[in-house]
Amino acid sequence: MVAGEIYAERLVFVDECSTNTSLAPLYAWSRRGERALCSVPRNWGANTTLVASMSAAGMGPSLAVEGPTTREVFETYLQRLLAPSLEPGQVVVMDNLSSHKGQRVRELIEGKGCELLYLPPYSPDLNPIEEAFAKVKALLRKAGARTREALIKAMGRALEAVTAKDARGFFEHRGYRAAAQLL
Repeated sequence: MVAGEIYAERLVFVDECSTNTSLAPLYAWSRRGERALCSVPRNWGANTTLVASMSAAGMGPSLAVEGPTTREVFETYLQRLLAPSLEPGQVVVMDNLSSHKGQRVRELIEGKGCELLYLPPYSPDLNPIEEAFAKVKALLRKAGARTREALIKAMGRALEAVTAKDARGFFEHRGYRAAAQLL
């Protein structure tokens, strides 16, 4: 199956992004002649990984975990969050991360009447959720969360800020066709 032959509304992209409490704005405004200042902690603690899904309708279920995504974490995300939200006939697309490749992953997705499709290696340009993560990280920089609890809350708000219109635009930008009613 070729991804270009699948309408965007059938696709569900799954991926991870990592962040921590050191995110700070990349630029700031100040009065003329004055330096713009912002504080950034030296010790930002453990990374928090966000596992999320996105379809042309918007962001889907997500999970934030401390540390990297292991196979166990990913399978738990699929079983408890993603699989219950899947509709038969959808195509779940993910990259080739080793935690995505287990037999249990395939069973969970195909057990819901869905197809599993892996992206070619080193091809984030084919994954529209990368653009959603860019928006999420920009909002996290703006939020300036300095504790893990504040970071988790800011992640929730940032994910809610990714609209269905954004998602359709991200899909279109990556070359996925959408049915007329979605545009």
